[in-house]
Amino acid sequence: MVKVFSKLLFVFLTVFYCTHALAQYSVSSVPYPKEEGQEFFVSNPDNILDYYTVSALNQQIQNIDSLSGAEFCIVVVNDYVGDSDFEFALELFNAWGIGKKASNNGLLLFIAKNRREYRFISGYGMESIIPDAYLKRIGEKYLVPYFREGNYDTGLIEATAFIEEILLSPNTIEELRLQMPEATPFFSRANLALMNTVFLFVLFSAFYVYAHLIIVYLLKGTKKKVSWVNAIFQGIGCMLILMFFSVFIFAFVFDNVEEVYQLKHLPYFAFVLLSFILAMKITKGRSSIIESFKDEEDLQKALKKFTGFVFVPMLLTPLAWFDLGLILNRMNKNRNRFSPPENNGNWQRINRSSSPANDKKYLDKGQQKEESIKSLRYEIWINTKTSETKLIAWDKSRKFSECPECHYYTLELNKTKTIQAASYSSAGKGEKYDECTNCKHHLFKLFFTIPRKSESSSGGSSSGRSGGGSSSSSSSSRSSGSFGGGSSGGGGAGGRW
Repeated sequence: MVKVFSKLLFVFLTVFYCTHALAQYSVSSVPYPKEEGQEFFVSNPDNILDYYTVSALNQQIQNIDSLSGAEFCIVVVNDYVGDSDFEFALELFNAWGIGKKASNNGLLLFIAKNRREYRFISGYGMESIIPDAYLKRIGEKYLVPYFREGNYDTGLIEATAFIEEILLSPNTIEELRLQMPEATPFFSRANLALMNTVFLFVLFSAFYVYAHLIIVYLLKGTKKKVSWVNAIFQGIGCMLILMFFSVFIFAFVFDNVEEVYQLKHLPYFAFVLLSFILAMKITKGRSSIIESFKDEEDLQKALKKFTGFVFVPMLLTPLAWFDLGLILNRMNKNRNRFSPPENNGNWQRINRSSSPANDKKYLDKGQQKEESIKSLRYEIWINTKTSETKLIAWDKSRKFSECPECHYYTLELNKTKTIQAASYSSAGKGEKYDECTNCKHHLFKLFFTIPRKSESSSGGSSSGRSGGGSSSSSSSSRSSGSFGGGSSGGGGAGGRW
């Protein structure tokens, strides 16, 4: 049974790969349209175009040939052998000799449906009649929009009609300029993409400088210094990371990634980059303020001012909404922090930004240890009448717990240490425990096994890849007709849809 299944699988794979190979045309296997007659200019072996479209195209191109002498050929296939539509189309052009030999006025339009590629190849003489830039615009204006909808017939009919109109015009170049004016220069006020990008740079630069000056103002009197440029490099780094991963996302969302990375989308990319840079500046400002103020009430006031000053820039950079959320959450969490223990008007809060000697005055060594390891933070209140001191703990960390020995909040949870290291021959042993950073009280939890080390093995393999050549000679059975023997040096244009 296994042997029968293996044979069936082998036959299936053989048929599959053979069918796939047959679906790819080489230069020599593309059907030569002139074999059907001198008035045929379209090769449509996979029937991508319907019969009426092929007939209409042949009539249009026959009209071009008879009135202007230019030879235009269209080849539409599902797939082809090779990796480059340019190399394939150029070889096909020269193999068939499209265009008159004396004037080299041939033009080939090659279309590979499965790869979503089109390629114009023009003869030496045709390059001066329809320059490459115009061929590119013809493709983008007539082919790409219809091809994206799967309407290959209409796209080719309209593109061919436009080419016919141009080639039959008494003044071809002037006609091209009238119907397809030159693209707007990049460095021009008429270039909306550039103008919008410049506007964004001016706007965000102003907000960046403004935010920096606000941060410097709020940190006045502290030792904290803020760099002008660090946020810029951080923002650029974020943009590069986003660009790297977005390539894979766009590859799934869009059929052609080139649709995304175009100059017309420059303002959008500029907005994202500048938004990242401004967000990094706001994040750095928030963190610098937190690091610079020891007293929580002073810190809250500084953060409140900071939020008010940079609220508008925050709205323009969505990433900064995260900072806004953190600030608002901190304020909400500490909304009752600065309320006295009793509402009798006799309690005075001690500002913690003063000399560290005050901490020793009101806090014992265990409490100072709690604050140094940031397991909690005390608010100190003094009764002005009785001189009574009250300590209220805030900001308890989940990494610590109360020590059963010294009763300070200094018991560090879930620490681990290696008792016996693992080797390649045996597993190791470790201990999980809690330990007080104040009195060093040790609280055993459990022993655990450290997995034995494993030797990694790597092997190398090589794979070969071969490519086959194809003859560039034309078919010997061209008795019914032929092109004029023209040639091309590679002029033309192409694209994807």
